[in-house]
Amino acid sequence: MKHINYYSASTEAVEDSFDAFLVENADFTTLGEEYPIIPETMIAKSLPDKILPFEKAISSREDLSKTFICFYSKDKTFERIRRTPANYVNFFRKTAGIIGPDFSIHTDMPVIKQKSQINDNLSLTYYYGSKGIPVIPNLRCGINELIPEFFEAIPKSCIVAIGTHGFVKYYEQQYEWYCFLEKILEQLNPSHVVVYGTLRGTILKSFKDDPRFVLYEPWLDSHRRGNRHAN
Repeated sequence: MKHINYYSASTEAVEDSFDAFLVENADFTTLGEEYPIIPETMIAKSLPDKILPFEKAISSREDLSKTFICFYSKDKTFERIRRTPANYVNFFRKTAGIIGPDFSIHTDMPVIKQKSQINDNLSLTYYYGSKGIPVIPNLRCGINELIPEFFEAIPKSCIVAIGTHGFVKYYEQQYEWYCFLEKILEQLNPSHVVVYGTLRGTILKSFKDDPRFVLYEPWLDSHRRGNRHAN
């Protein structure tokens, strides 16, 4: 479904106080929350050569034309793109593309906050994709009940990404990730899954050995040796 523009009785456009411009011309999910759907045409067609966190990239003087920017770090390091997203369009255009924003979503958050973070992550991904910047959807969801509609926003058989930092230290977290990754493979059938972090642990070993999963070094190591892991 598509949204229409809303007007006052005097036919003057209502002021955009909720950043509707982020999802201009988007199609929306149909299961309740109306998240913007990321079109396949916006998604990168090849894997990143390198990945660099936003807070490192924004101050870098290096050529970033072959580097994808990610947001696998504390929210405060990239909160600025949520406040003033248009300010970073030209910067991102100088890069190879972005992995979708990763504002934190935890299952112990109030559900309304989980939905809000999902919406912001998808809306910003759509916005930058609509500006001609190649994007890779970042797969971060909350409780299981939110997964079906979240997946409705992600095209099938495309490149997707996940970040694991802070989520696979304990067995319970690994099991939760195992279940989520299974759903990703079954329902989205991605061509590749970009993994920024690690898939350590016996329970996750089957994914590490899957050729669709492509692991990338942490930034400090990648800065020295190059970024991409061969499985």
